[in-house]
Amino acid sequence: MKVTKVPLLGLSCREASRLASESLDRELTRRERWALRIHIWPCRACQKFAAQIRLLRFAAAELPESLRNRWVDDAVKLSAVRRTQIKRLLAEMIEAGPRP
Repeated sequence: MKVTKVPLLGLSCREASRLASESLDRELTRRERWALRIHIWPCRACQKFAAQIRLLRFAAAELPESLRNRWVDDAVKLSAVRRTQIKRLLAEMIEAGPRP
């Protein structure tokens, strides 16, 4: 995964959500951590997003092994077309931004 240099100030919600997601899979650089903290401090939508993905990660880790394996198997069964559709829909939602 390519790590890009992020601005310390003026991080967009899209960039903040990407960093929040990536922080679950890798250690962010010091600059990325500070940029995310500075953005999340006043941004309620990104605060909620970060909390939700942490909760999802925790909940998934707490699933029984058999259920987790089934969930992974079902996800692998998605067709390439359906995966592309889901990615497009998620990108559109992120681009649209938070709803009031």
